[in-house]
Amino acid sequence: MRSTTLFGIYAVFIIGLISGLAGLTLYNLEKTRWWDARTQLAQESYGLHLRLEANLYRLFKQHGDALLVGDRDGGELERELRQTITQNLADIRNVIAREIQMVGDEEIEELELLDAIEADIRSINAAIARLSASGDPIETFIQIERLAALLDGDIDEELDRKISTALEEELEEVEEVLAEATAVRARNEQLVYVILVIAVAMLIVGLLSFNGQIRKPIIRLQQRFRRLHDADYSETVNLGGSREFRELGTVLNSMSEGLAAREVSRAEHKKHLEDTVAARTAELQQLIDKLESGEENRKRLMADISHELRTPLAIILGEADVTLRTSANLGADVSDAFSRIRDSAKHTNQIVDDMLTVARFEAGQLRLDRKDIDLRKVIRDAASMFPGSVIIDDPGAPVIVSIDEVRLRQSVLALLQNARRYGGPMITVSVQENPTSCTIVVQDDGPGLNTTEKSQAFERFFRGSNASGQGVEGSGLGLPVVKSIVEAHGGTVTLEDGDQGGLRVAIRLPKEPRVKSGTSQVSRKAT
Repeated sequence: MRSTTLFGIYAVFIIGLISGLAGLTLYNLEKTRWWDARTQLAQESYGLHLRLEANLYRLFKQHGDALLVGDRDGGELERELRQTITQNLADIRNVIAREIQMVGDEEIEELELLDAIEADIRSINAAIARLSASGDPIETFIQIERLAALLDGDIDEELDRKISTALEEELEEVEEVLAEATAVRARNEQLVYVILVIAVAMLIVGLLSFNGQIRKPIIRLQQRFRRLHDADYSETVNLGGSREFRELGTVLNSMSEGLAAREVSRAEHKKHLEDTVAARTAELQQLIDKLESGEENRKRLMADISHELRTPLAIILGEADVTLRTSANLGADVSDAFSRIRDSAKHTNQIVDDMLTVARFEAGQLRLDRKDIDLRKVIRDAASMFPGSVIIDDPGAPVIVSIDEVRLRQSVLALLQNARRYGGPMITVSVQENPTSCTIVVQDDGPGLNTTEKSQAFERFFRGSNASGQGVEGSGLGLPVVKSIVEAHGGTVTLEDGDQGGLRVAIRLPKEPRVKSGTSQVSRKAT
């Protein structure tokens, strides 16, 4: 059975019980109002009969007093009592009419009894009137005897009996209403107990059904979801309970089978991927080893080639110098040719020296002869060797750093030459010092470099647009050589835009020497 059907059945029963209780309550309220109205009418009729009886006795007493002592008020009180009695009879008749309207023809007997009482009253009034209106002189004793006979016969026996009967009937009606109310209340009480028993039974059945149809399947469902969360697909689940839960259990079992198959497939795919990644990693490692080996071979080859080229270049340069100095009879063309050979050999030798410096740094073979040197001396020596004009910003106090003087001077001179070739006419060199490092700044007022050119400036043989576009000679090895020497000292070199335009090159050197990985250094010597 579906949960919706089960809950529908329970809902119908609950609605039925609630409707029954509501109907029973409304019925009791309506019956209570009816009983109250019926009892009120009976009590009103009972009171009116008592009032009628009292007024009749007052009227008969007044007639007796008038016979005995004389009529002092001319019959005024008798007339008022008769009007009151007439009103009492009308009120009783009205109450009986309301009772007939409420309970039906059962109250017609009371109406007939009232008619008989009214007829007796008229008869007694007529007899008393005849007694009072007699013209014959009658003695008081005879009048009293007649009045006594009338009271004993017509009033005490007939009228009193009929009024008593009417009063008893009203009391019986009240008792009947009370008895009926008691019986109805007893039946309703029993009915309420029956409804309560049915409600308790339905509650117990509902709790048992809820426990078996919903609660236990939900607990099994939670346990199954926990196993699925833990990737346990080994067991099937039988949720039981209502039809919805059984269908959900079938779906879960199907899903578990699909997840289990997918897990197996995923594990196989993962194993395949791991094997593939391991194979590709091994291949990449081999390629990396080959590249590293090739790079090391290239660095050694460049260093060896640069070293080997120095000797023949030195010979060519020497022979050209000797020939130009010793041969005075050379023709102009021959002399010009030997001059070009000498200049080309010098230029090529400089390129070879720069390439050798960079190659040795990359190969970890660049040796430094460190000494405690004043950086101001390095700047002044480089400026003196530089053919152009240089503005030196001297800090005034010595700036002592452990450096290779020759190579650092070579770096500063290379920066000055770059500034003269590619920058503006005004070149400024300054030294700055802080607690941990010292900085040499070379700045020009030329066009400078853009961001892309700055990122490529330290690459070998790279030349910026302000050099290649103007036909300025150069090998593109100046900044790479500077970078190699500075980093060999454990420092850094950066390219920045000047405050007033141009290019600003900053060499930052640590005060405490840091050995560059793979770079050999000699011991420090004091100057």
